[in-house]
Amino acid sequence: MIQEQTTYSELINLTKQVRAFSSNSHDLFNEKLEKLLRTKSSDDLLKSELTIFCFQILENASFVKAFTEYGILSDRGFISEIILRLKHKILPPNYDEKELNQFIRLLFHKQDDYIWLQKINSSNWKLIAQLIDGKQLITHSKQLTHQIYQAIIILSYRLSSIVINPYITSKFRDTGYTDETFFEFNNQILSFIKKHFNDNTIEIDDNEFEIVLKNLNSAEELFLQLESKKDEIGTSLHLTFLSIRARQHIDRIRLLLELFVTKGEQDNILNVSKLLTELVKAEHKKNSLSEFVKANTHLMAYRIICHASEKGEHYIGFSKKENRKLLKSAMGGGLIVVFLVFIKQFIHTLHLSLFFEGFLFGLNYGLGFVLMHLLHFTLATKQPAMTAAYIASGIDKSNKENTNPWLMFKQVINSQFISLIGNLIIVLPLCFLITWGFMNFLDLHVLNEDEAKNSLYSNHLFYSGSLIFAAIAGVFLSITGIIIGYVDNKVVYSEIPERIIKHPSLVAIYSLTLRKKIAAFIGKNLGGIIGNLLLGFMLGMAGNIGHFIGIPFDIRHVTISSGYFGLALGSGYQLGLDLILTVFVSVLLIGTVNIISSFLISFILACRSRNLSWKETLKILTKVTS
Repeated sequence: MIQEQTTYSELINLTKQVRAFSSNSHDLFNEKLEKLLRTKSSDDLLKSELTIFCFQILENASFVKAFTEYGILSDRGFISEIILRLKHKILPPNYDEKELNQFIRLLFHKQDDYIWLQKINSSNWKLIAQLIDGKQLITHSKQLTHQIYQAIIILSYRLSSIVINPYITSKFRDTGYTDETFFEFNNQILSFIKKHFNDNTIEIDDNEFEIVLKNLNSAEELFLQLESKKDEIGTSLHLTFLSIRARQHIDRIRLLLELFVTKGEQDNILNVSKLLTELVKAEHKKNSLSEFVKANTHLMAYRIICHASEKGEHYIGFSKKENRKLLKSAMGGGLIVVFLVFIKQFIHTLHLSLFFEGFLFGLNYGLGFVLMHLLHFTLATKQPAMTAAYIASGIDKSNKENTNPWLMFKQVINSQFISLIGNLIIVLPLCFLITWGFMNFLDLHVLNEDEAKNSLYSNHLFYSGSLIFAAIAGVFLSITGIIIGYVDNKVVYSEIPERIIKHPSLVAIYSLTLRKKIAAFIGKNLGGIIGNLLLGFMLGMAGNIGHFIGIPFDIRHVTISSGYFGLALGSGYQLGLDLILTVFVSVLLIGTVNIISSFLISFILACRSRNLSWKETLKILTKVTS
């Protein structure tokens, strides 16, 4: 009879030794590990401790709970899962001493231990297995098989409940999927494992097992189709959550089936090592908010960025003809900005409260930006948020080596310059001329002397935080790109155009042709309308919010700043040449910061949505800018 052991000093020391060189490359790590394990092969105390440790796990731990819960999302849902993880980060749950995670943490208590476990190759896992006296554990093989059997049944039924969820089945159009198809598959798994569990003398029929695995793969394919069709059907957090949870169940069932049917020692060692690595990783990631949010928001982020990328392509000129069209579009945008500047100044003269003044500022900008969108005019600094996504769309992991990011970047820079020039050559001169005309022909001063000087000094490079405020504006511009992509995805996912066409009230009033036109307009423009409206409120209310709270919080946008620069010059007051030149340079720098900050944030988000690491993102960014 094996006696209970509680210290495991040699076993713990072995993991410490392995951890010491775990940062080495894969080959060097395994080379050192093999040397260490061969040295330890003659250490009887270590072999005894490892055997006893495995015995205690098999004797006491609940494998059913570990197999069915560790590393698998619960059915609580996205928000509930986040709240639970936050609670457990603050106050961890009270685990039973015989819970499997207590045994895992005894040896693998470091957060990154699973990384070096993943590095261990098959030959080293075999050496580790040779340190264990398997004869001492043979009495527990039937008990472990029974727990694997129970776990497969539980996972299979849970997977069934996910697949028949109306939220999932409503998206499986044109796939030939029916509930009966999956129920047949589920029954096939259950009958297979019951037959071989009740009589383990029956030889495993390889063909029968292959059919079970094939059907399991077919179930997985259903959920992969949800991802592949994200362009057509859109996605949501809940749909992504269910899809990830289903695939986790499928992966675990597949692994447990391999363990259940495998008789060969080598294959069993590999399956056990894979399962051990999964359980260790799951234990250390169970309360990780970043991992959970990243996994569940990846598809949505990808789709949102793709929508931005599709729009971003329209902001880039690929030929002289397109560049001329882009210049005209930017000049049209500049014309609208001129009206926005004068309307804003008129609102300011009303001397309303901070809130109502800020609200009207935001409404003024928002309606102006929406008008720009509907007339297909261009606001130069809105481009980076869209064009960054366009660049990143050609640099994902699958094709980043085969693209020419520098050429794409060059096209973006040229288009940015053309759009910025198009805005400024309209905004600055027109604001100057209109103000000058009001003063000379109507004896009307748009700005008084103090307001003229304040408008200059508020954009001054040294006497204000104009460049910081310009970066804040860049953040708002990036957020706008995300909002537009989110709404566009929502329109597709929620089938809003189709629902408008079939709306009973509209059917009773309008013809099919008109309903289709309304649906097409909303499908094409809803994201742009909402995004531009919110951008207007963010830019318009920022300064008033900062003033109300009492903090230096504001925005500087190159077109608005250039418009007020034109108003100040056209007011006819005595202004020093050095002040005028400095502010002019400051306005150009504001535009530069607007563009750079918006582009960088959007580019990073676009790369991250494609699962590129920070190192890969930096490498690509260096490549396109060098």
